Amino acid sequence: MTVNKFFKNVSVGAAALTLVLTLAGCGNSQSASSTKSSSANSSTQSSENDSTKAVRSANRSIRNNNFQAAYDNLNNTSNRSNEANNLKDDLQNYLTAKRAYDNGDYQTASNSLKPLKSTSTAMRDAYTTLQSKINKKQNAKATSSSSSQRIANQQASDKTSDSVVEAFANKMGFTGEKGYSIIPTSANGSVYKLEVRQNNSDNTVSNMIGIYQYNSQTGAVTKLQ
Repeated sequence: MTVNKFFKNVSVGAAALTLVLTLAGCGNSQSASSTKSSSANSSTQSSENDSTKAVRSANRSIRNNNFQAAYDNLNNTSNRSNEANNLKDDLQNYLTAKRAYDNGDYQTASNSLKPLKSTSTAMRDAYTTLQSKINKKQNAKATSSSSSQRIANQQASDKTSDSVVEAFANKMGFTGEKGYSIIPTSANGSVYKLEVRQNNSDNTVSNMIGIYQYNSQTGAVTKLQ
């Protein structure tokens, strides 16, 4: 009976030791899993922090008008956030528009300023400022062109005698009583370019009929548009 009791105690002791070792193994496994998870979270937070810092730095550069530096900073940042990528795209559009503006290509500059993707107020202000400059240049160019055209028309009118206009009007049936008006736009020797318009019944609207080329020597007429 003593021997049996001894073996029972040994069996119980072995079982207890096995349980302890099993629990220790589980503990180590959970600890390793926790360490890996913590490491992954730390890596993610690190990349997010780098991206956030890059966006903050880029906004400072934008406020100081250092747009290329802002773009380079974001472009060199790995694992960019959505906001960082959006701001990078906005900067690329801005730089393209600015180059076109500096080269006097105001239409391309305006087309390059696509709708903003980022939430950056600094970028929005920069877009607004550049668009305002583009609009002023476009308006000035249009005004200058219109003024130049008026001068050209006046010079052409001075070179075009009333007899030429009358001969053209009679040939084409563009008489004054029908509400037609004829405006010389260019004159080169005996070849004239004439713009024809017709007023409505109450003379409130002048509609374009066409632009014609008229040779006063041969009487030939060509409708240009």
